[in-house]
Amino acid sequence: MGLLPADAGRADIRYRATISATGNSELTDLLDKVSDLKTLENHPPASETALRGRADRDLGRLADAAHSLGYWDAHFAYHIDTSSEPQQVTVKVTPGPLYHVASVEVLGPDGKRLALPPGAAPLPLKPGDAARTAPVVGAEAALLAVLGNGGYPFAKVSHRQVVIDHATHTMAVTYTVAPGARSRFGAVAITGLKKLDPGYVERRLGWQRGQLYDASKVEATRQTLIESGLFSTVLITPTPVAGEPGVARMTIAATERPNRTIGAGLGYNTSQGAAARVFWENRDLFGHAEYLRLGATGGQQVYGLNANFRRPDFLVTNQDFLATAEIANETPTAYHSRRALVTTGFERRFGRWLTIGAALEAEKANVVQLANVSSNTSAQRTQRYTLIGIPAYIKFDTTDNLLSPTRGWRAQLSVTPAHILSSPSETFVTNYLSASSYWQVGAQGRTVLAGRVALASLDGAPLGGVPADQRIYAGGGGSIRAYGYQMAGPLASNNDPIGGKSSLVVNFETRVRVTDTIGLVPFIDAGSYYESSVPQLNHRLFYGVGLGLRYYTSFGPLRLDLATPLYKRSADSWVQVYISLGEAF
Repeated sequence: MGLLPADAGRADIRYRATISATGNSELTDLLDKVSDLKTLENHPPASETALRGRADRDLGRLADAAHSLGYWDAHFAYHIDTSSEPQQVTVKVTPGPLYHVASVEVLGPDGKRLALPPGAAPLPLKPGDAARTAPVVGAEAALLAVLGNGGYPFAKVSHRQVVIDHATHTMAVTYTVAPGARSRFGAVAITGLKKLDPGYVERRLGWQRGQLYDASKVEATRQTLIESGLFSTVLITPTPVAGEPGVARMTIAATERPNRTIGAGLGYNTSQGAAARVFWENRDLFGHAEYLRLGATGGQQVYGLNANFRRPDFLVTNQDFLATAEIANETPTAYHSRRALVTTGFERRFGRWLTIGAALEAEKANVVQLANVSSNTSAQRTQRYTLIGIPAYIKFDTTDNLLSPTRGWRAQLSVTPAHILSSPSETFVTNYLSASSYWQVGAQGRTVLAGRVALASLDGAPLGGVPADQRIYAGGGGSIRAYGYQMAGPLASNNDPIGGKSSLVVNFETRVRVTDTIGLVPFIDAGSYYESSVPQLNHRLFYGVGLGLRYYTSFGPLRLDLATPLYKRSADSWVQVYISLGEAF
């Protein structure tokens, strides 16, 4: 006689659950999300008793959800129709009236009303608001932040009382707070450093000893240290000083990241083909946060070596010394270029939003221009030149993320005077101006509208005297995606781009997060390059539309863009494909 399996004879109860309409879409959506009856439909219970147990447990979960949105009289009941297949479970919702906040009081330890610091931001809970639970908890955190920003680092909420009045359909909230002593910043102790000079941390403190304590300055300092890339964790803790009332000793406990990294990346687009990049970097070369990155690039149209060095706090805090070197061979459609380039300069940051920089660059190049002026006459020529330039720039950036911004704006102006030393000598100035903005829309903030306008201009030399690799082009992954790299503009008789002295590029896209990791991005791009120093808006603009797919990772979005031109020439492909890391702009 054999043994029967443990689940022999089991017949799972298949069912479908319906939650009745509530008259409030937010409440209906929340009930659907928290209901086990809904989320576990594809995991049927083993018996009708188990199904009823699941429904009974759901009633409490649904009531808590309704309370969280201010429906404190909500009532729930369910009915199971066992005569159908699958069985039908109907949850009837009676939401009742929406409750509102009647009063919000903040009391001190003595039971008297506590005066908040002057200029304090309003709490996210006030009389007349819907009586939701999340703002009640959020107001407690905001209350501590208000006190912390006003000089009270040791404030604590000792008691929170919430009274629901079912007769008047209101909520009364009372916080009892022990503010502690009003304090000033005291001595700073830095712990956890292994190689990095503590002076690097000290120079980034957002406060001075003796100033009134301000929690916002403490958090800004922590963010600055984390964004340096040198630390995996930074914890800043105030502690009272025995015998010194009104003084907060500041302890900064930092954990250094491994300072060496080896990485690699792959990219592909239709016009330039595939490319691979490898790099090695050291973020603390000599113990003062010096940054060195060595890289190599190999692809169908480019290969080369490059090095970048940054020395922070050069002469003054937040001013960096920069040096770069590059050897590269590029073979795009417009030209073939072999070059060696070195630059040295500085970059200065003013707060979190403003950066300026200037450098001296020297370049030696051998460039072959490939465009034909007619079907029978070749205009190919080789230009060997040595160039000296002085690039300078100013940048504004209020965005919340480097690779995938969701709000804020960016703007950049760069001006590069350059002189070609070799014969025939030319002097010209290249100007570039761009601005982009990002808007989060929707209640959940899962949609971002992004737009950019970019203008470029070259003055001071005729087009024929400017080397092909110094001219201005449009088209490609960071430009007008529906057209190949450098192809959005006038073409020679052999369909090679000739380059120009100005360009205009406009981009607009809607970035929609479908899930936490998947996004869709419809976009439209437009623009062109021009042979004159000023864009000629009465000339043809090249338009393209497309759709992008995003996979969001912890280090940035992986991007796949497909774009098609609305004005197609014989030299243009119907579809351009781009695969890379980070948003297009």
